[in-house]
Amino acid sequence: MDDLRDAYKATTLRILGKFQLLEFALKVYISIAYSAISIRVSDVLHFDYSEKDVESFPLERLTNVFSKLNSNKGLILRINKLREERNHIAHRSLIVTMGSMYDRGAVEDKYHGYFWLEDELDECLKKVIEEAHTLTKRMASQPEN
Repeated sequence: MDDLRDAYKATTLRILGKFQLLEFALKVYISIAYSAISIRVSDVLHFDYSEKDVESFPLERLTNVFSKLNSNKGLILRINKLREERNHIAHRSLIVTMGSMYDRGAVEDKYHGYFWLEDELDECLKKVIEEAHTLTKRMASQPEN
């Protein structure tokens, strides 16, 4: 088997896993935010959103919900820029490695671009986790109704 093809496949699968981690981190943040809202408005308004409402959302919808609950516009912009790459990784990235469709040039081009993508994913994941920690700390410091 072609070493480049194997490396590309391994990198593609690793990046796909990182996208799934980013989606999971966004779901956790949204869940924490929904809990905070529910606690704050329980005496005034019925609020029945929970993490179950977003558990099957793709990155785009998660980002849209996150953007309504978080004011870090820079992070939201960065995550939005990743959406097109995520769709490519999930739906088309491995096709160029298969049988007669193997395109060494396309594999090389994408493989080199994946270094930037993987770094950006790591940074966005780190920042979403930081936002979740900040929200959790703010919730803990606020008295309940």
